[in-house]
Amino acid sequence: MISEPEAIEIVKKYLQGRNRDFLEINTSLVQFDKNERVIHGKSEGEFKDLFTVTYYIDGYDHKISYFVVLDAETGEVLFTMTPHGYAEEWEDM
Repeated sequence: MISEPEAIEIVKKYLQGRNRDFLEINTSLVQFDKNERVIHGKSEGEFKDLFTVTYYIDGYDHKISYFVVLDAETGEVLFTMTPHGYAEEWEDM
């Protein structure tokens, strides 16, 4: 199992490796969920322990939140989403 600080470092490297411009990673808004259903990507439908790390990009008049979801056991990035994407997925549950 990875730790919260390790999850933050993995997300930093993930964003930099994909040349994604971001303002900051919100280190106080890292969420851990135990035995949660993965809602997107190659592990969709599986139940895993997850870390969700929030980062911000520059919007026109405000910061825009994005999320990176990691497998808490392996540190693998499972998917990224915007809050809008989450809202659509949760309506189907």
